[in-house]
Amino acid sequence: MHSSSLLRFDRFLPTLRKTIGRKRFLHSLGAMHYAVALAQRYGEDTVRAATAGLLHDCGRLRQIEQIEAETRRRAVHLPPEDRPFVKVWHAWLSADMAATDYGVADEAVLQAIRLHPTGDARMSSLEKIIFLADYIEPTRQFEGLNELRALAEDDLDSALRRALETKIRYIHSQGRSLNSRSLRALEDLGGPVWEVAPFSPPEKRHDESLA
Repeated sequence: MHSSSLLRFDRFLPTLRKTIGRKRFLHSLGAMHYAVALAQRYGEDTVRAATAGLLHDCGRLRQIEQIEAETRRRAVHLPPEDRPFVKVWHAWLSADMAATDYGVADEAVLQAIRLHPTGDARMSSLEKIIFLADYIEPTRQFEGLNELRALAEDDLDSALRRALETKIRYIHSQGRSLNSRSLRALEDLGGPVWEVAPFSPPEKRHDESLA
């Protein structure tokens, strides 16, 4: 990254904490530290990893209604396949806020922020790292987490595939819709073609996706 792209984290940490709240702020700090550790392990730029890890949820405002309103106010572009999934709007809002409010000009960082809830096919190593850092950072707690963390230290793609499978199974068990990006990501990693067809939502329905 060019020096002009380097962030002075100390300057915007108070604003970030105020915007997203203490719990989400601690999660973001955890994701940042885990992203840096994974970047060091896999030879990725640590500044990019730290920036994307810290800011991946900068647009995850405290109420979903606030996220919807701010996304519309800023005229954030939402791809058609993501519009039905309000739960992933924060990723696109976060990328916009990272660029306009925090001065991030690196498109690789912004794209990693956009894809952190869902993944997609042909992910870069930075995108994989941010997806995993968000999912397995220190404040997370779920069955199989320690095994997934160990796998992430050994094989990035295998860890990403397992994380996607875990998230997709959970969403499916809840009777909720699956974002097509996540299905593409799993297939791209050699995972089984998921039996549930990509969701075509009825008008005015907002279903949760992977988040």
